[in-house]
Amino acid sequence: MWLNLRLIYGYLVNLWKQAPRLLSIAFGLLLLSSITEGIGILMLIPILNVMSDQSGTLPSWLANIKGIESLSLLSVLVVFFLLLLSRAVLIFFRERVMSRIRLQTTDALRSQLFESFLYADWTSRLSAAKHQELEQLTSGVNRVGMTTFYILKLAIVITMFGAYVVVSVLVAPMALILTSLVGILLLFIFRRVFTLATQFGKGLTNSNQQLYQRVLFFLNGMKSVKAGAYEVEQLQAFENSQYDLRSNQQTYLKATTLRVLGVQSVSALLICSLVYLGLNFWQFGITELAVFVVMFSRMMPMFNEVQTNIQQLLHMLPAYNDIKLTIDSNLQSSEQGASAEVAFPKRSLALDKVSFSYPQRSVTLDKLSVTFPLNQITLVSGPSGKGKTTVIDILASILVPSGGGLLLDDKPLRLAQRRAWRQQISYLSQESFLFNGSVRDNLLFGESATDSEIWRVLDLCQADFVAELPEQLDSAIGEGGGQLSGGQRQRLVLARALLRKRALLILDEAMNALDADTETKILRVLQQLRPEMTIVMVSHSEQARDFADCVVRLP
Repeated sequence: MWLNLRLIYGYLVNLWKQAPRLLSIAFGLLLLSSITEGIGILMLIPILNVMSDQSGTLPSWLANIKGIESLSLLSVLVVFFLLLLSRAVLIFFRERVMSRIRLQTTDALRSQLFESFLYADWTSRLSAAKHQELEQLTSGVNRVGMTTFYILKLAIVITMFGAYVVVSVLVAPMALILTSLVGILLLFIFRRVFTLATQFGKGLTNSNQQLYQRVLFFLNGMKSVKAGAYEVEQLQAFENSQYDLRSNQQTYLKATTLRVLGVQSVSALLICSLVYLGLNFWQFGITELAVFVVMFSRMMPMFNEVQTNIQQLLHMLPAYNDIKLTIDSNLQSSEQGASAEVAFPKRSLALDKVSFSYPQRSVTLDKLSVTFPLNQITLVSGPSGKGKTTVIDILASILVPSGGGLLLDDKPLRLAQRRAWRQQISYLSQESFLFNGSVRDNLLFGESATDSEIWRVLDLCQADFVAELPEQLDSAIGEGGGQLSGGQRQRLVLARALLRKRALLILDEAMNALDADTETKILRVLQQLRPEMTIVMVSHSEQARDFADCVVRLP
């Protein structure tokens, strides 16, 4: 209970930070529409009085208004119409503002979550669950957006109920008393539904993440699934995940609809009973009874809406808590704001007694010292699993060693300089990162270059196949470069790295899909680029060893 209250408070604070102006406007419109609603209810009394019995006695608070008894039905109806029209206009603008609040705060949270992923330290990213992050960025954030929706709806209902309370005190205090007693009784009877809402909300988050995990598993391993004819097993696993999700939603819906059924049944029984008692025992007049019934029939659904909105709010809060924990965790290792400048070394580039181990694994590097000669090609070699990729990841400042560090002209690279250092590096990993776009889009990737520069670099990287594509530089290459061969993809990402024109080029098995002749040609090009850049590469190729100026072999 207290955890939920803290979450709601935290969410409200965050909501106010994201849209203070819109929230102020929304609540102003909310108050105005509530006032017009209350006045409209009060107007029912003179209307009913004029229609039923003009000689009847008006309530004292109404009878004291000068000229009220001489009003004609037409004049009362005109005023009533203007009130209803004003209220409709206010509600129109109120709903538009509240929709903007929900969409704006949802987008802001999604951006905040995405930004926390972008700037999180790579070491912390190693243990990240992609399916969980994907679920948070999509359905998770959308559910949090619904949290905003239910908070705003709750504010509307509470404010409107306040207007009805004021009116009830003046015209039908018995309706207020009965509604309050019945509403409190129903809240007590169905209190367990609120606990279930939180539990089902957590279950929905878990079920969604399991479904996303299953989808990602299939998409990442689609080729293996097809090659092994595992379609039946994958379909069954997917349907099981869907069943878990559906079961959670159906169980929650059952509990919700039972509560609504109970509230509506009690409300209907009470209205009928009150009409009977009012006419036969309490001797209510038609005007008094009509107002009494209207007040009770409007206030009871408000109690129901309060319960529904609180229940839905508690159902959605686990998604917010899940996202908030992720953002907080990412912020603890965030590199954002680390913008200290750093110059590329002029004399030496080295790793000094670096040690590193991955979580829940044995030590990968132990006090390793390596020097990378400037403007030369250094090959890092050694058996698989000995830390070659780890060495170049520390060199690129993607990983932070547990001991030792990266030295630039014998000065250690500070944490605040890590992003500035990476901006001076072109890094090609073992996987060719390409996206669904044109050749040009994938080559530039945030850089700028003329077509002549692009074609020159493509020629250096032996990527003459681009000239044979239907639209050449503007040809689409498919998701992940799926319309290209492995060798073509590697040549494109190498061309992208050279277009970046950085002082340090790092290649991690970046030519393992090339044939020997193409690899030889590219290695010759890299040799010619040594006056412009320092090159560090990981490769098992014998040709790479022959072209390297320096070889670092890990034990």
